[in-house]
Amino acid sequence: MVPSDASNATHMPPPPPVINTPMSLPPPENNFNNDARLTCQPIIEEPATPEPEPAELTISDIEDQYYEDDDEIPTINLDMNEFTINLQKMQDSMQIQGDMSKALVALNPQAASIPTPKLKNVSRLRTEHLVYELPDSHPLLEGLFKREPDDPSPYLLAIWTPGETANSMQPPERGCQGQETGILCDRTTCFSCNCIREANSRVVRGTILMPCRTATRGSFPLNGTYFQVNEMFADHESSLNPIEVPTAWIWNLPRRTVYFGTSVTTIFKGLTTPQIQQCFWRGFVCVRGFDQKSRSPRPLMARLHFPASKLVKNKNEDK
Repeated sequence: MVPSDASNATHMPPPPPVINTPMSLPPPENNFNNDARLTCQPIIEEPATPEPEPAELTISDIEDQYYEDDDEIPTINLDMNEFTINLQKMQDSMQIQGDMSKALVALNPQAASIPTPKLKNVSRLRTEHLVYELPDSHPLLEGLFKREPDDPSPYLLAIWTPGETANSMQPPERGCQGQETGILCDRTTCFSCNCIREANSRVVRGTILMPCRTATRGSFPLNGTYFQVNEMFADHESSLNPIEVPTAWIWNLPRRTVYFGTSVTTIFKGLTTPQIQQCFWRGFVCVRGFDQKSRSPRPLMARLHFPASKLVKNKNEDK
């Protein structure tokens, strides 16, 4: 027997066929020519003009304020032939005789009123000396300690005033009867006669000032703990017996100022801040002597500085 389900399957109608009808697409538009007609312009943004920057002040170190640069010194070319002729004409017109190095010519009344710097300026707390800076190759330094490579201070030469002695507290005498007679006296304290004698011999007397670091051979720091950076020692031997120096050896050397006193604190007492800065930038201080043979400190001689306390003591003893 055939199942009923099988009979029904044989009598079912077949499924209808599926007809796929393709969709018609619209023809492509010809936009190529239209795009070609369009003009593209790029957008350019121009930045605004920057504001001028304010001028900045250059702040330099304090050590560079008084730095000497040889490139900053202007070079002046002189016609030496014309200068020699003019100088000879001036000499003939003024009838100058003798050594021309002794002739002082004032350029104008203002220049004539400028005072000549003093070799020594004495005050109660300090004594200022105008000294000469000695280069390392100077003949006066033969036989002395060679300056330390890292020593910031040079050797210096303090000139004695004619007629001055190691124990001089006051300026030497200026009046002398020898000027009237034309004969120079033999007194070592006579300023007038010794000034003429030194001018004729072209020799001056001086004391050597040693840099502190060189004298101590770098044993102590120069930071104010023991000594100052610009501290000097007065050579004891030449403080007692000054050395004779030809004027031709020192006339073109740079000059500096040394402040002598009993201590650095006493030296700076009463000075303004710019004066103290000038002392450390361009000057030196000295509060003691130094014996090179025994390498021991010595007190300053009265010619270099006489303490105010001893001066008052001497006045009281005289009373």
